[in-house]
Amino acid sequence: MMPIWTKTGERHVVTMLQVLDCHVVKHMSKEEFDGHTAALVVGAKNVSPFYKTEQAMEMFRNAGVPPKQKLTIFRVSDNAIIKPGTPLYAAHFRPGQYVDVTAKTIGKGFQGVMKRYGFKGQPASHGQTKTHRRPGAIGAGGDPAKVVKGKKMPGRMGNVYDTTHGLKVWRVNTKHNIIYVNGSVPGTRSCLVKVRDTVLPARQGEIQKPRSPLSLPMEMRNSQKICTTRPCSSSGSPLSPWPENAVHVWGTQTM
Repeated sequence: MMPIWTKTGERHVVTMLQVLDCHVVKHMSKEEFDGHTAALVVGAKNVSPFYKTEQAMEMFRNAGVPPKQKLTIFRVSDNAIIKPGTPLYAAHFRPGQYVDVTAKTIGKGFQGVMKRYGFKGQPASHGQTKTHRRPGAIGAGGDPAKVVKGKKMPGRMGNVYDTTHGLKVWRVNTKHNIIYVNGSVPGTRSCLVKVRDTVLPARQGEIQKPRSPLSLPMEMRNSQKICTTRPCSSSGSPLSPWPENAVHVWGTQTM
């Protein structure tokens, strides 16, 4: 994480997410997927073919892309299907829009209820004997004479997929494909995270019709400018919009 400052002097803490080797591997129509929406299979981070099966390598060869470490499915509208092999960039997102970030949380191992759920614990004195951090009673003995399902008890903490909703995009670095999102995101440093448009109804209307990463000219893709407003082409005209429910991208947490 790192701090940034707005033009008015306000300080915000952001996390840098890099879009690394992101390509469309496969597209599925509504009939092929689930009958409700179309979908895209997106891969990120090139790896050696030694770690992939022959069936997976056949899919990568058909798309014309290198083997990918991570594959995921994104639901898209019928008019947002992209040809396999198309690269995706951080410029797909706009500064000011809100995104949801999903990743696997940091594993904490087997933990008690005080660390895992924030229990208060038992009193520190006055008759307590080796019960300071214990959960206490876990159910009635007579009725219902059982422990209810979902009872908060000690167990493994972390190492599960979690989603942080409604993170604001402050900046987009088109040279290094870096997205600056507000606050913290799940996962460790250099882990793979899933970035998509937010599902929060109050935030969905902030940015309409996200831009296509394919509409960016090559000179802007290699530009060193960090976008703080709506990006424009080299001639100064706004870039062409893209259909709603467009494809989203995988990113790598850098800080």
